[in-house]
Amino acid sequence: MRPPLVSAFVLVFLSSIPFPLQAQQPIDVKVPQRTAPVSYSKEVVDFLEAKCVGCHSSALAENRLNMETVAGMLKGGKRGPSIVAGKAEESLLFKMAAHRVEPVMPPKEKKDQKALTPDELGLLKLWIDAAAKDDSDPSEEGPRTIELGALPPGVHPVLAVDLTADGKRVAAGRANTVQVYDVDSGLEVISLGGHKDLVQAVRYSPDGSKLAAGSYQVVTVWDAPVGGETKAFPGHGETVKGVVRLPDGSGFVSASTDRTLRFWDANQGKETARIDVPNTQALALALSQDGKLVAAGCGDGLVRVWTTTDRKERAVLKGHIGPVEAVAFLGATDRVASGSADGSVRVWSLPAVGETTVREPIVLQGHQGPVHALAASLDGQLLVSGSEDKTARLWHSVDGRVTRVLEGHEGPVLSVAFDPRGKVVATASADTRVRLFRVDDGQIERTLSSHVRAVQAVAFSPSGAHLAGAGAEGGLKVWETDGGQGVIAFAHRTSPDQPLQPLTALAFLAEDRLVSGSNDKTLKTWSYQGAWTLRNTLGPHVFRVLSIDFHPDGNLIAVGGGEPSRSGEVKVWEVPRGLLIYNFENLHSDTVFGVRFSPDGRHLATAAADKFLKVVKMNNTRIVRGFEGHTHHVMGVDWRADGQQLVSAGADNVLKIWEADSGEQVRTTQPAGKQITAVRWVAGKPTIAGASGDKQVRFWDANNGGVQRGFGGPEDYVFCVSISADGARVAAGVADGTVFVWRGDNAQVLTKIPPPAKP
Repeated sequence: MRPPLVSAFVLVFLSSIPFPLQAQQPIDVKVPQRTAPVSYSKEVVDFLEAKCVGCHSSALAENRLNMETVAGMLKGGKRGPSIVAGKAEESLLFKMAAHRVEPVMPPKEKKDQKALTPDELGLLKLWIDAAAKDDSDPSEEGPRTIELGALPPGVHPVLAVDLTADGKRVAAGRANTVQVYDVDSGLEVISLGGHKDLVQAVRYSPDGSKLAAGSYQVVTVWDAPVGGETKAFPGHGETVKGVVRLPDGSGFVSASTDRTLRFWDANQGKETARIDVPNTQALALALSQDGKLVAAGCGDGLVRVWTTTDRKERAVLKGHIGPVEAVAFLGATDRVASGSADGSVRVWSLPAVGETTVREPIVLQGHQGPVHALAASLDGQLLVSGSEDKTARLWHSVDGRVTRVLEGHEGPVLSVAFDPRGKVVATASADTRVRLFRVDDGQIERTLSSHVRAVQAVAFSPSGAHLAGAGAEGGLKVWETDGGQGVIAFAHRTSPDQPLQPLTALAFLAEDRLVSGSNDKTLKTWSYQGAWTLRNTLGPHVFRVLSIDFHPDGNLIAVGGGEPSRSGEVKVWEVPRGLLIYNFENLHSDTVFGVRFSPDGRHLATAAADKFLKVVKMNNTRIVRGFEGHTHHVMGVDWRADGQQLVSAGADNVLKIWEADSGEQVRTTQPAGKQITAVRWVAGKPTIAGASGDKQVRFWDANNGGVQRGFGGPEDYVFCVSISADGARVAAGVADGTVFVWRGDNAQVLTKIPPPAKP
């Protein structure tokens, strides 16, 4: 039985009121005229599961009431049995459902939740009056088949979280999806489906390259991309305004308002050359396809072009009456386009080498505001511009004709990019979105959302398979161009203790490598590898999967669950082939809430509703030892890093520490206010992290059992906790759908990810 959940679909059967109060408007009860008995399995269970079991289950037992089985209803919750067999009028289930006593079911303030209908109440009354018999087939072999409907609107409890070992990404089981976030920026990387019921277990493999999630009867295992920052490039004195890749990918060029262009070696992380921009800021940057020319848009309205080999000035292009905020080379190196705050786009033909006379440019008019961005197709025939007027425009670069006006953004278009494959144009806007427009008809193919502030730069990978956006909140996200699936996200900080810095420039160095520029005067390179791919689906399991753990080598997955009051299920699967390796039958007599491999992978610890903690040996599947001492369900378990001790979390509100070899109980910790729902031992430290239903996450001192630190912020029941390998980051999931990530050393909130907006 899981701890209670307070959310939009709670059906409140029990309350702190010491005796029932008369309800004001009872629901009519239509008792059918019939001689045949009412069947629980064919007529009653469906509407109870649809309207009641969502919260009154082994996983989400509101006030300890489990309505998944007749036995659970007869046993009841805090206020006693919910059914009195043979007496519907004395049964709390019937009286609350019929709105005859308070609190009614569902609560009156939950307007979007449906009560039992008069016909359903009639069937319920007949069934209870006829002794509430369970005609389910107890001899049925294998997992029960239950058709799961859609979750009600607003149902989004976070029942499971897990951090990658480095603490950079957090996966949250929110409702029936798994959502992955970059911790520092708070950007959502991806939302993974494949589950019909609430996701109650998530777990990263030790290297972060796999992610497993469990719900009703199934575990999904995904290959997960990995990556991070590779180098930082300080040196500019002011904001970086542009960055472009050198053709061979060995480095890049950057432009800054500090009046310089700088050349960098990406591998060695150092500046190799510099161009000083005379008397003005560099606001935009472009490099010719052959890498021989570099152009800068300048604050004084000029476009300046230099040769990259000797960094000598090749041309100065005059004509704009406002700062030049965008430049782009068109095909061959003899044409350059520029966009200005004056609202115009100009296409220039460069003078021949040794000449100084510049021909009059083609002037492209049409935007109703400053032009912030330009990009050209590979052949130079098409040009796309982005403007303050919230539109982008496709132009023929030779004659200046507009071919398409790209509309759809709700804010200024700040950056544009051409797909190298020529299929789509990407636009980034102050409205926080990236949109892909088809080149052939100008229609929106896809809208990409994740950023929480203006998207200030966008870029395609060399093949066009990936697309990245950089935001003013300091986050960088990569998507797959085809399909729009998220890949990975990063955050730009000057140092770990500093706030995020807005990103202002972006370019791909290779298919899996990027460089970004920021307000903080620095550039950073990032690399990643892998893709989100569903590796396998493990199952079926007998009932809900409540716990998952990866073996230290990442090749095995232990799964815990079981059917309440009937079985405790523990299975171990091989990840590469998706094969069942071990099925530990009769290990526990009730639901298994926690599974955890020992640090050396030789043992598996399990925690269950039967109040036992057990350890089995993996090479022969024999039980090494049982640990008895909790007075209520054991909700979670973890090992100390050396494998010498275990810690268990109990619904009796305490943690217990045990000697692994002898089974001796070392100590019981200072209690929490409610059930301790999850536990993690900080590697290499005498510190234990635990989540509790009293809206708290705590650090306990393993040496004396006292509370070291509390992590505040949650306003509802806390179901789960995870820590990074070094204990520097702590994550938790809350019943109201919020995910918190704190610093471990001072409990400062690093990231608070709110629940989805109400539908």
